[in-house]
Amino acid sequence: MALPENKKEILDRALLAFNHETELVLTTREQRGALPVGADTVIELHSHGITFNAVLKRWAQQTNEGSIVAELSRVPAPALLVADYVNPRMADRLRLAGVQFVDQAGNAYIKEKSLFIFVKGNRAHPGHLLPRRTTRAFNASGLKVIFSFLLDPNLVSETYRTIAEVSGVSLGTIGWVLGDLKELGYVDDRGKGRSRSLVKPLELLDRWAEAYPEKLMPELDMGLFQTPFQLPWKEMDISQFEGCWGGEVGESLLDDFLLPAQGTVYLPKGKLKSLLMEYRIRKADVNLPSSSSTIRICEKFWKGSSEPTGADARHGKSAPDILIYADLLASGDPRNYEAAEQLYERIKARFRVD
Repeated sequence: MALPENKKEILDRALLAFNHETELVLTTREQRGALPVGADTVIELHSHGITFNAVLKRWAQQTNEGSIVAELSRVPAPALLVADYVNPRMADRLRLAGVQFVDQAGNAYIKEKSLFIFVKGNRAHPGHLLPRRTTRAFNASGLKVIFSFLLDPNLVSETYRTIAEVSGVSLGTIGWVLGDLKELGYVDDRGKGRSRSLVKPLELLDRWAEAYPEKLMPELDMGLFQTPFQLPWKEMDISQFEGCWGGEVGESLLDDFLLPAQGTVYLPKGKLKSLLMEYRIRKADVNLPSSSSTIRICEKFWKGSSEPTGADARHGKSAPDILIYADLLASGDPRNYEAAEQLYERIKARFRVD
C-alpha cells in the first residue's frame, strides 16, 4: 500500500537529512506482503545490516512522549520513529526511553548492533512544519464523549440525549462528534433506524490519550495541593467525596505494579472545599519541587462509578483504567511507561481485540 503523500514527504526528507548529517544511507525496502504490525514502512541501513520497522509521524513535537513510546513499543523491534521534527528536549526523553528516531532536520538517535548515533539541536526548516489540524471530535467536549464511548462501547448506539447525559456535554455536541468519528472510521453508522457501533477502539484510545493532556486536562486541573501526609493516598478516604485516584496511585490500586511517588485525585468540583477542610489541605507553592505529600486535584468529568478495586484498596477507588493510562503516558516519567503498557493489555482484553 502506497504511503499518503504527506507521510511520504516526511520520510523522503528525513532519509535525505540523515544521509547529509551522518554520510550513512537509509533506504526504504520494497515490501511484498503485509507490513509488520504497527509499521508504516520498512527501512534498511545496508552498511550495518540493520532493518527497521518504521512509524511515520507528523507533528511529533506536539505529541506527548509517552504516546510515542507506547506506539513504538508495539512495533516489532527494531522500531524507528520517522518524524517531521524532534526538538532537543524530546530527543533527550526519547533516548532515555530507548526510542530510536530520525527527523527532517537531521536529528537522530540510533543504537543498534555496533552503531551509535545521537544528533540533536538541528533546527527545523519553517516550511517543513505545518500547523496541526484537529477535528472537533478531539477538542475538550469531544474528548469527553469519546471517553464515555471507550468506557462503554454500547453507548454509541444510544440516543443523542442519552449520550449527552452520560458524557456531561450539551446535546448539540453529539451530532458533530458522531459525524467526525464516522468520517474518521471510528463509528459505523448503518443508517436511520439501525444501530451505530464503535470500531477500531484501540486506535481511538491512542488518539484520545494523545489529545487528552493538551485539550482536556488543562480544563480539569484545579491545582497542586499540599497535604499533611507523607503518603496521602494511604491516609485520605476520598471516596466519601465521590473522588478517585488517577495516575500512579490509581495504577497501584488496579495492578500494584508501581510504587506511587505522586498522587492525582479526580473530584467533583463542588466537593473540593469539603475535601480541603476535612484533611487540612492547602494550595502548594508552585515554586517548590513537588513531593509525595503533594497531590494534583482535577475535576471529575464523567458520571457513574469508577473502576472496581480489590479488597486491599481501603482508601478510595481508582479512576477508569483508560484515564489512568493517559495519565501515565502524560507524566513524562519513563518508569510509568511500562505500567501504562500493562494497563493497555488490560484494556485490549476488555475490547476483545487480538
